[in-house]
Formats: sequence, C-alpha cells, structure tokens
Amino acid sequence: MSSESHAATVTEPGRPGSTYSDGPAWHAFGLSRAAYHVVPRRTLQSMPVGWQTRFVALMEEARAALPDEAFPEYQVIRIEGGRFASDPNRRYRHAAPFPLRPAGAEQASQVAPLSGAFVNTDTQFEQARR
Repeated sequence: MSSESHAATVTEPGRPGSTYSDGPAWHAFGLSRAAYHVVPRRTLQSMPVGWQTRFVALMEEARAALPDEAFPEYQVIRIEGGRFASDPNRRYRHAAPFPLRPAGAEQASQVAPLSGAFVNTDTQFEQARR
C-alpha cells in the first residue's frame, strides 16, 4: 500500500470512512474497549505451517510500512478472574501444541474475532494488584 493511498483511507479516528476507526481491525475487537490483542507464541506455533507463514508475512509487511514506535516492547502478565495467574503458555518450549479443532466441531460463538484474548487497560492491572 503506497503512502498516498494509505493517507487517503486512514483519516482521523472517528471520521466517516476512516479505516482506522471503522475498518476490519476496529470491528474485529467488537464492543470491547481493548487497546491490545495478545496471542501467545504457543498459540501461533500450534497453527498449520501455511497459516504461520501468512501471519509472519503480514507482520513483516506491517513492520515495513509502519514506524518503529508502532512496535514497542511490552511485558505481558496473565490475569484470570481479576487476579494474577500462572501462565502455562510461557513455557512454550516444553509444552505441546494446542490440538486443532476437528472439522465441523462446535466453537464458542465469536462475533468479534479479536475480542477475548486482550489486555484492556491499566484499569485491569490496578485491579489485579489489589
């Protein structure tokens, strides 16, 4: 995507026609107010190789198109029920891959594909520290 076409489609947040605040990624978060989407390495490595290849290519494309500050370093802390929780995914080298669902298997209704596995804001962190 050229800089000119990108600027033409990504207008100020909240403006009609903005791919930033009315595009597919925006809608994939659903009604959540999540600022981040976190996917464990173990989850990514559990997907078929073709999917992993596409994911890595998309991340390479994003890194080539966006400035370095779009990719800061973070530390992730698992929270369950509002409290810090042990994270079995941090030991990805010693854990088995997640099994793929069998074809046609029921899955939880997921209207917004990016909702669920996210870090919301500092509010959750403050609640977890109590």
